[in-house]
Amino acid sequence: MAPKATAKPRRHKKRKSRTEVSSDSSDSEPERKQVKKSKSKGSGAQNVNEALSSSSEETTTLKTSSSEPKDADIEAAFAKFYMQRATMEFADDLEKLRTSDDFKDEAVPMLIAALKAGTAMFSMDEKKRIVLAEREKEA
Repeated sequence: MAPKATAKPRRHKKRKSRTEVSSDSSDSEPERKQVKKSKSKGSGAQNVNEALSSSSEETTTLKTSSSEPKDADIEAAFAKFYMQRATMEFADDLEKLRTSDDFKDEAVPMLIAALKAGTAMFSMDEKKRIVLAEREKEA
């Protein structure tokens, strides 16, 4: 009888750790840019910046009271802040999108919904902290 070959255990390759990507901008000191609005060429497409700002105005504003703000108020104020900040930061990119040949009017609501979906990645505590910091800044 021939001896059975014993199966050697497979060696697992060591996984390399992924590099962490960090942005150049700081969360504590955001850089502000002046955005100039340009008029459209009459293509009938609504200016994306105007559409985004008008949709953020639809959210309710926070009432100033001595008690803790409600979660719904925080959500609304954070959504407004986030949309204003997103349009400010992505102004050049949004303008390129708006002036491209294949941009259609139907894309505006989809673009707004995509930008609003970005608020979901923040926890309620983070939203509350940001909203309260903005209130202190304004006061």
